[in-house]
Amino acid sequence: MARFHTDDALQKQVRDAVLGPGLYGTYSREGRYVYIDKGALASVLQKRFAVDTVVQGRRGDAVFIEEKIVRWTGRPYTALTLETKSCTVPGHESEGWMAYGQADFLNYAMCLADGNVLCRLIDFPKLKAAFWPVEETFRETISTQHNRTACRIVPLRWIAENVGIHPPAGRLIYACPEGAEIVKQYNGTHYLNAERPQMDLLAQQEGRACADF
Repeated sequence: MARFHTDDALQKQVRDAVLGPGLYGTYSREGRYVYIDKGALASVLQKRFAVDTVVQGRRGDAVFIEEKIVRWTGRPYTALTLETKSCTVPGHESEGWMAYGQADFLNYAMCLADGNVLCRLIDFPKLKAAFWPVEETFRETISTQHNRTACRIVPLRWIAENVGIHPPAGRLIYACPEGAEIVKQYNGTHYLNAERPQMDLLAQQEGRACADF
């Protein structure tokens, strides 16, 4: 549980320092967006509907966004991890956010080695409609944590072809120096990166970090 809270706190720092000003503030109407963090209604929106941020669209409509912020591990991102069961422990089974989520968009934010963040915005209802009929065709993973969460590994290419990604290559958000340091700190908490304290600078310089985007 301590690890969960640490990860959650660092993800919110990435969101606050990079996603908010670099994405939501830029593309919303007059820079209007709200993080769903505190309060009774906020808890309902998060736990029942998987909503993390509400952005006012340019036409004035409220756009509900579910965020997944993942660390850079030294290899290009080629797939998304979609949660189907938040708990698979017998007698305590519960649905994952792919089942109960009601957001308008899934923002799959991928942290890069240099501290910038690549965001892939996906129409969430369309993703769910395409995913569930073929769920079992994707490789399943079960976490070793207490809840034994179940996920499916879904290739980005499949999502691009069957759902769509906005924009197709993702939107690169350039972090300010402070934001970049926060992203790098979050990257460093991944167990793979803890064993690899020095990033692969050559790969970064050659642009291989974005080879599969």
